[in-house]
Amino acid sequence: MTQEKQNGFLLTRKQYDRNGRCVFELWVKSDDGVHQLIIENEKAVCFAFESDKTEILALCQQAKLNIAFKDLELTSFDGQAVFGLYSESLKDYHRLRKLTEERRIELLEADIKPIDRYLMERFIQGELCFTGIEQLKSQSNSVKSVSVINHAQIKQGFYNPSFSTLSIDIECDEQGYLYSIGLHGTNIHNDKAIQISGAQSAGIEELDSQEPDIQTSGIQANCSESDSVEFVLYNGMQNDDEPVIKPDGLPDYTIWLDSEWELLLKFNQLVAELNPDLIIGWNFVKFDVRVLVNAAKRNGIKLKLGRDGSELEFIDGNRDGEQRYPDKVYIAGRVVLDGIEVMKNATYSFPSFSLNNVASQILGEQKLIQESAGDKLAEIKHLYQNDPTSLIKYNLQDCILVSKIFSKEKLVEFVITRTKLTGVELDRVGGSVAAFTNLYLPHAHRKGWVAPNLVSAQDYVNSPGGFVMDSIPGIHNDVLVFDFKSLYPSIMRTFNIDPVALLEARSLDVEHRIPGFRGGEFSRDKAILSSILDKLWQAREQAKADSNKVLSNAIKIIMNSFYGVLGSSGCRFYDTKLASSITMRGHWVLNQSKLWFEQKGLSVIYGDTDSVFVSLDDSKFKAEDAEQLGVELNNWFNQKIQQDFNLDNKMELEFETHFSPFFMPTIRGSESGSKKRYAGMKQHKNAEPELIFKGMETVRSDWTELAKTFQMKLFQLVFAKLDCDEYISSIISKLKKGEFDHLLIYRKRIRQHIASYVKTTPPHIKAARLANSQGNRELYRKGSSIEYIIGINGPKIDEPNLIPDYEHYIEKQIYPIAEAILAIYSPKTLKLFNQQLTLL
Repeated sequence: MTQEKQNGFLLTRKQYDRNGRCVFELWVKSDDGVHQLIIENEKAVCFAFESDKTEILALCQQAKLNIAFKDLELTSFDGQAVFGLYSESLKDYHRLRKLTEERRIELLEADIKPIDRYLMERFIQGELCFTGIEQLKSQSNSVKSVSVINHAQIKQGFYNPSFSTLSIDIECDEQGYLYSIGLHGTNIHNDKAIQISGAQSAGIEELDSQEPDIQTSGIQANCSESDSVEFVLYNGMQNDDEPVIKPDGLPDYTIWLDSEWELLLKFNQLVAELNPDLIIGWNFVKFDVRVLVNAAKRNGIKLKLGRDGSELEFIDGNRDGEQRYPDKVYIAGRVVLDGIEVMKNATYSFPSFSLNNVASQILGEQKLIQESAGDKLAEIKHLYQNDPTSLIKYNLQDCILVSKIFSKEKLVEFVITRTKLTGVELDRVGGSVAAFTNLYLPHAHRKGWVAPNLVSAQDYVNSPGGFVMDSIPGIHNDVLVFDFKSLYPSIMRTFNIDPVALLEARSLDVEHRIPGFRGGEFSRDKAILSSILDKLWQAREQAKADSNKVLSNAIKIIMNSFYGVLGSSGCRFYDTKLASSITMRGHWVLNQSKLWFEQKGLSVIYGDTDSVFVSLDDSKFKAEDAEQLGVELNNWFNQKIQQDFNLDNKMELEFETHFSPFFMPTIRGSESGSKKRYAGMKQHKNAEPELIFKGMETVRSDWTELAKTFQMKLFQLVFAKLDCDEYISSIISKLKKGEFDHLLIYRKRIRQHIASYVKTTPPHIKAARLANSQGNRELYRKGSSIEYIIGINGPKIDEPNLIPDYEHYIEKQIYPIAEAILAIYSPKTLKLFNQQLTLL
């Protein structure tokens, strides 16, 4: 029976061989459930230079590889003719790669996974449409029926998914022995799983798929919190085979089990019954999944969490005790999302990404056991043995906090949107290079080019970074900040900076080239990258007009990543001419802007990458002139770029902020102005002024709350032109009386192995070593965050009766902040400060 076309959204992808042929497995969510698409008779594809054809042919014959050769009208980036290599199986494909590498024969694009190429060349970016000949089959386990569709076909589609999520968190001892597993599900419902197989479609040279337009409406996912469920599985048997006493009155959501073995079996069963689309957690892959995998091995159990009953696949990124690669996990038909990684991809920034800190800042809620409350693990072990009810509530609360963060910040919508825009997997960590490749490579093929391999380390040349002007230090009365909207993407759009345009310019007359930097020149014909950016730019403008913050932010992140990708040795399209032509054009833009403002009689006191800081002091201009100044500079750039380059300007300057007053500090120990550090009172039209700090102690995680509190109040006094003497005297007096002891904690992350600190031992390492020694176990290690206080006997973890070294805090936390601004505002007050220091 021929099935009607359906639209769906891609959950997971996998490739493998079956009966000597390549198979692509796609799990897709659609309106009538989750479907397993098994696509057969596809080929693994790569390319090679025509000059190597004879040698590769002999190699394939000798190794009995089933590889087809095909002449193609494609050219390498260095101008050589290439041909295509098509393998029936992944086994032969990987064997070919190994043999050619051993003989130093270069293959092109061989590192692209065949399943990724298959989707990329069809412009499938999450959404797809599928059809085929249906054959129903029965299947065991929780899946009631299977629809096998032979001769299945897929193409671009349009679909807005509604995903169910299951938040999972584990509690265990230091050896990984499981105490409990918490689960909190939202939008949970049971889907019928459907299997589709037998797809067959064309090779690269026969494709005629068109790139999809960017959809700015209907792109948000429906991730309802309705139909929520909650469970905590509790292991009632301790690691020493002593049972935990089961108390009365356990929460209704508790499932009490008699062993770790039963705990894991029940976990398998619950995941299958709840059947979530997404599994979410916090530090989930690095910690929870790793512990679960080890516990399953220890108990002889397979974690059959896949929608087809298949086992969870875990790839450990540790090598010789070092985390050299990201840990990866694959569950058939279920996407695993780690909250920390998703938030980092979405450019969130926190002093600490601990669940307690993020939940506190976003939700105003905290974990039931505070991470700074002494020995957290000892507390959990105590609760496990003596107060199961409290540990059960704690475990579930962690799951709920993760669910709430995902919901409030629309993190699922973000990953869906990113996939719709770029085609990268929903669970992809990082992925800027993959996103660029997905968007760019199919167009390069259609223009007749095959991409190069990664540049070798010895051939890599660093490109200049963003331009940072020398600053004019001091307190300025009025400063206007002008910002170029997405400067680097707009430079790429204006000057046609593009890998293929760089190649095409080589054969053009000078008048048909656009000049770049470091020898870079670009074709004037509409380039691939500028076309992609134009679409993204228009989509973002529409998203902003529609108040779609998720889509707007996702597009901004993608566009801004393109410069970094082109300057990265991890991108196959890297060329120093590309990245340099972007950043050095940015230098030119800021310098031209500076000259323009100076010709107006204004002083440019600072500039950074895409922003210009203009002082109105001693000029005829007022803050009300800011918008008009921006319009005039845009008009000037329009004329200049047309006259000098015969191009349409796509850069746009915006007035961003009015600071009054504004402080630019000096570099410590120097009279030169600092960079990337300033403070100012931001003026709002219909609201109170807002004190803003950039790069100062207040916004840095390695300064104490005492320093941050002191700096905030001191700058408020200075900006209000008030006396500071009484405040400083009061702060020092209260500090010495112990009234600020709760504000003296330093927080640092341990970035190396503790034993590797030999020549110098920073305070946080001293505190960690002491805590490990006193606790007789490794409380702190590489990657740990530590909180400590500088006491009279050195750095230590906070403990009762610890006497802080107040002189240290005055000299290292209070005085540097005061000196930076009082040396300019009130040297007299600074002398008073020095007098108080001598009294200690």
